[in-house]
This record gives sequence, structure tokens and C-alpha cells, in this order.
Amino acid sequence: MKKLNILLGILLSTFLFTSVQAGSFGLGVTGNIAIVAADGTETLANTNTGATDQSVTSATAGNEFMYGSIYAELGLGDSEIFTFGIAHVPYSADVNSKTLSRVDESVTTAGSIYTAVQGGTMKANAEIDNHTTYYMELGAPGGTGLYGKIGFAQVDINVKQSVSTNAGTYPNKTLDAWTYGLGYKTGFGDNGVIKVEGFMTDYDTFKATSTSSNTVSANLDLVGAQFAVGFKF
Repeated sequence: MKKLNILLGILLSTFLFTSVQAGSFGLGVTGNIAIVAADGTETLANTNTGATDQSVTSATAGNEFMYGSIYAELGLGDSEIFTFGIAHVPYSADVNSKTLSRVDESVTTAGSIYTAVQGGTMKANAEIDNHTTYYMELGAPGGTGLYGKIGFAQVDINVKQSVSTNAGTYPNKTLDAWTYGLGYKTGFGDNGVIKVEGFMTDYDTFKATSTSSNTVSANLDLVGAQFAVGFKF
């Protein structure tokens, strides 16, 4: 919520210094192609009597995917230098049985030390839902040309399958994120708008404890490109 409060403060400050007269309201759709990069660590609860340490599994993953969203925007003032908007992905996306590269580190159990380091693969299954972004664009006068973008995003992570074989069940989580973009917008016809944008989204760390007392910590980043078509009113 801290990120959202900061963004709301920026929006309020801009409203105070910008006239909303002669602005515009817009609606549109986007098509996106992105790469999600994830790296994380799962620590397994040790069930051996007298054990003091735990086994640790580290993993990295990269996945390309495409998705769409709908958006609504408000351009402020005669020049429409400032644009405020909200974008929402209106469906859930499965991350089905993605293969992750894995490294298993040393384990200490009942006074005996095992330092074997193993490589391999493991499976993960999750669903992303309710991805919503609140953003502000700063562009050239007239509402066309180059623009920069900053925003706050939220997404629900629904874990459908444990990462390891004895991980138990992990709870679902909502992650916050900062998103940044650089793009170009132009018009067509009387009220049409086309935007092309590159963006990056940096999510908060995902941390959770399973029903079997295992813990997981993962970092998520999203880098992609967007093509948007809309209309202003």
C-alpha cells in the first residue's frame, strides 16, 4: 500500500496544478508480449530428529507469453501533457508445469554434514489473476509524440502446485509493483489513438510458508512491449 499512497500523492499534486477543463477521456485495448524472469529459494522444513539445518533449493526461470488488457484514460488540460489511466487484464493466466533450473545446496542433519550440490529440474504450477495497473503518462503537448510512464501495479498469485514434492500447499498472495515505460503515441481518424510502448515491471518479493512449514522466497520481473489502440472522447 505504500507504493499506492506515493502514486496517489503524485496524482493529487498534479491535479492541483493542472486544469481539467478541455481534457479528454479515452478507452482502448492493448496487446502485450513480455518476458517474466523469476529467481527464488525454497527452504524445506527438516523432519529428521535432532536436525538443525534445512535443505535449500534455488531456481531460476524465464518465460515468454502474450496477453491483452483494457484501459481507460483521462487527459488533463488543453495540452494534455498529463494522462492518468487504469489498465486491467480481464482474465486469469496459467503458468502450467513450467520447468525451472535447480541447484540443491548442502544439508546438515542430526550432526552429519552433507555438502552435495546437485543440478536438475523441477516443476511449478501457478495462476496470475486480477492484474491491474494505475499509471501516469507525461508527454508532449497535444497528447501525441513521445511519453514517459510510471505506475503502480497489483497482481494475485494463486499457487496451484507445490514446487517440491514435499512442500505442502502454499497460500495465495497479492504482489505490489512499480512499473515504468517509454512510448510513442499518435492519432488516426477523428478520435483514434495508437500507442507503442516498452515497459518494465518490478514486483515485490513473493514470500510464503506452506502447510508443511516450508518457506519460499521469489523475485519477479516483467519486461515487454505493448501495442494499444483506443479512442478519445
